[in-house]
Amino acid sequence: MRKKFVFAFCVFLFLGIVGAGGYYVRTKKHHKVDPCKAGYFTILCMGDSITAGGYPERLREILKEKGFRDICVKNLGRSGDTSGEYLEYLKSHPEVLKGRVDVVLIQLGTNDVRIDHDHTDTRIFESNMEKIVGLIKQKHPKARVFIATIPPVLRDVSGYFDWTSRARVSKEINPFIVRLARRLECSRVDVYKAFKGHPEWYDKDGIHPNETGTRKLAEVYAQAVLPALSKAFGVIHFSLPPDFHDRLVFQSDVDGDTEIYLLTAKGIRKLTDNAIPDEYPVFSPDGTKVLYMTKPGKTWKLNLYFLKDGKSVTVVDLKGKNALWPAWCPDGEKVVFDTDAWGSSELALYNLTTKKLTRLTDTIGKNTLPNCSPDGKTIAFTGNRGLGWHIYTLDLKTGKIKKLTNKRGNCRPHFSPDGKWIAFVSESHGKSDIFLMRPDGTGIHSLTKDPAHWEYYPAWSRDGKRVYFSKSVKHRGAPWHLWVINTDGTRSFRITWGFSKDRYVDVH
Repeated sequence: MRKKFVFAFCVFLFLGIVGAGGYYVRTKKHHKVDPCKAGYFTILCMGDSITAGGYPERLREILKEKGFRDICVKNLGRSGDTSGEYLEYLKSHPEVLKGRVDVVLIQLGTNDVRIDHDHTDTRIFESNMEKIVGLIKQKHPKARVFIATIPPVLRDVSGYFDWTSRARVSKEINPFIVRLARRLECSRVDVYKAFKGHPEWYDKDGIHPNETGTRKLAEVYAQAVLPALSKAFGVIHFSLPPDFHDRLVFQSDVDGDTEIYLLTAKGIRKLTDNAIPDEYPVFSPDGTKVLYMTKPGKTWKLNLYFLKDGKSVTVVDLKGKNALWPAWCPDGEKVVFDTDAWGSSELALYNLTTKKLTRLTDTIGKNTLPNCSPDGKTIAFTGNRGLGWHIYTLDLKTGKIKKLTNKRGNCRPHFSPDGKWIAFVSESHGKSDIFLMRPDGTGIHSLTKDPAHWEYYPAWSRDGKRVYFSKSVKHRGAPWHLWVINTDGTRSFRITWGFSKDRYVDVH
């Protein structure tokens, strides 16, 4: 009897411990941690009543919606403060700058243009803002500081704002903020531009944002800080265009070296993750595999990634020679690429089943960046015969090569799904743009027209109605982001954000 009792007691005690442990795990899993107390990524929102009105709370919600959950957003807005009063607040309350600070958003200046005793001379405003930024950078030299222009003052408020206030906003305060941000190497948030022409975003006083305006203000700030968040979290932030039904593969160096990523309506999936470069992914015709370049040693090889099980195998290894810039043939059995197997840059055809390598070009100069036509009869490629880079086509049956472009600086041709158009890159207008032309070289016209950016790496959507590409402010040394545009040149849409180089997109 005693043994049974002891046994029953032990069982009861065991179940109690397990139950308690299970309860502990469950409660711990769902326990809500305060990001500000936990020392997570911290954003300080400094300003007057426009900040105190609540945009930081909306900003936190927007960032959470975009997947950035472990973020502390502090509202340090002080209603009625001028730049001078806010400077004194920071001096007398140094504790607000203690702890972790990653990003600071400064929205000051509206009260400085008041006509009552709060009126601030522009030179004093300049000195105050410099000192505020100086205090922040002294405490947190690595923090990223954003200075915002102030929104328009819409109407007079008796005794506080009049037409001189409105004039000072556009002619004195905001131009100074632009210059200050540049001089102090701070980032600028153009709230004035965002709010101009939107009286529906204001309260009746014409000064403060209403509920809609508060949300819009938070969206403006979210767009500004997302690149910093993407860099800090090592993730790619993205937005999907309307009616997005494609799957995209591309390369990005967001984690420090180039890896292959898959973007669908469900989100981003990292396909490769190692310490060697993985680049230039292309979908197989059936969309089940991704061919890409990898460099485990001194030369580039071609690997095949199987999307279903996540396995990757080497399929082209030329033993000391490079295999570069691959493209699939529509039968799914053969691939074309650029190789130095014959001592120069030539195009080769490789059968993945028979392992047979066939040389396609034997010319003066270089032949690279091939792309197969949908019917498998033609290869478009980039060539240089000593007279600059041009687009050529190769008839696989006859071996005949035809030059399609006349002006120098053309590369990266890509056939449309119906084979009626070729998208390519051209520098004929200065910085590169995406152009379209017929496969016979006629009908050449620019699709993108952005003189401030370089636009490269075109790839067609599956329905042929849009072209995906990458855009950057510099050809080298700056981030690249994925974009998409309709083939009639309308509705250009930015997809990825951040400090990474997101390039070489392919679509299925």
